[in-house]
Amino acid sequence: MFQNRYLIPLLLLGGTAGLALNSALEAGPAAPQGGPQPDVIVGDIYDFISHGKVGDKSAYSFGSTSCNIGQLPLDWFANTPNHPVIATNLYRLSADGAFEQIGVNWVKHTFATLNGSLCGTCQPTQGTTLGVGCSDPYSAFLNGFQSDLGPRSEINAYNGVFPYPPLLSGPGFGTLPGRVQVFNDDLDPGLNPGARYFVEIHYVTPVDNFMLGNGSNNVSVREVSFSGGSAPFSPSFVGQTVRETYAIEQWQTIDPTVTIEAFNSPNDGEMFVASRVAANPGGGWDYDYTLYNRDSDRGARAFAVPVSSGVSLTDKAFNDVFYHSGEPQSGLDWFDYDGLYPGTSQRVMAWVGGAFSANPDNNAVRWSSSYSFHFNADTPPTNGQVAVFYFKPGGPALQFVDTQIPQ
Repeated sequence: MFQNRYLIPLLLLGGTAGLALNSALEAGPAAPQGGPQPDVIVGDIYDFISHGKVGDKSAYSFGSTSCNIGQLPLDWFANTPNHPVIATNLYRLSADGAFEQIGVNWVKHTFATLNGSLCGTCQPTQGTTLGVGCSDPYSAFLNGFQSDLGPRSEINAYNGVFPYPPLLSGPGFGTLPGRVQVFNDDLDPGLNPGARYFVEIHYVTPVDNFMLGNGSNNVSVREVSFSGGSAPFSPSFVGQTVRETYAIEQWQTIDPTVTIEAFNSPNDGEMFVASRVAANPGGGWDYDYTLYNRDSDRGARAFAVPVSSGVSLTDKAFNDVFYHSGEPQSGLDWFDYDGLYPGTSQRVMAWVGGAFSANPDNNAVRWSSSYSFHFNADTPPTNGQVAVFYFKPGGPALQFVDTQIPQ
């Protein structure tokens, strides 16, 4: 347990405390309104395309069908800032129990609805809204259509606000740009025996996220496998879409020893700390943590685990997402720090990224993404708290989260 919650080290904060943001960048309020509301979910992940490989990476896209399970039609106006965007993520659960995000796309900007009946009785409307009870499919071709892809970096997933047209130019054309890009080694069956993979799709739209606050159920997951002797590896679906759930929850479903704890800063979206601890046949205990940001605009820039002074730590590892296609975020890995929490006698195992005050594009855990951390300790787990440090100012500098830590 941290001995002093009020001594905030400059090492981890990097001078972000108290920095003011332009109101356009701040997360706004998202209190649910009373009365009937639209409410979008991902009803199905149903289609895929392998676009090919370039060098050490391959590109994929996946089809998605949304459903309006609310009581009012959902706005869906093309060429305005009032339509859904679709984010696609790819995760790997390795045979050793580690859970990591290995792929990310630019978002699909949607343009019209078909008003189908996948999720029940549909009250159809015109193509600028999704009717009550209605569904709308976007194929893998459409979700990978590069002319309609935009950067994630311009989207506040908590309040659903984004500029349209995007401020950045498109990702470009060819095999890779803008699509879900994955390093071939992360999919190679020969290098990943026993691994399982999950496609996660996330819809964000202003009416649902900001005006109504229904954004917590906008994510669904489906398992996928990859086969073949060389890249690009061929995907195929395993089982059915699990609606209104996150990829980390599939980790917990497969391994009930995984713990998940949600937390949020006031007037901001939620993040989650998932953890798994298992005895290593070679000695010690393997600690795996995944920090998932569903829709927090503030994001995270450091993760710290308290460790007793006599504990031996080995096999330290860090995994972040690979930004691509012209997204402005830095790809510099967080540095690891094993030492005293400044101003105290408490040792921490921490991973730290650059401060927002130094560069708003420093590497941080942004919305619809996960960073993972690993080490081996020579002591078994106990209940404790880790510290997650926010990237953007606008609230508490850090939050303590209940999870498993070394004794």
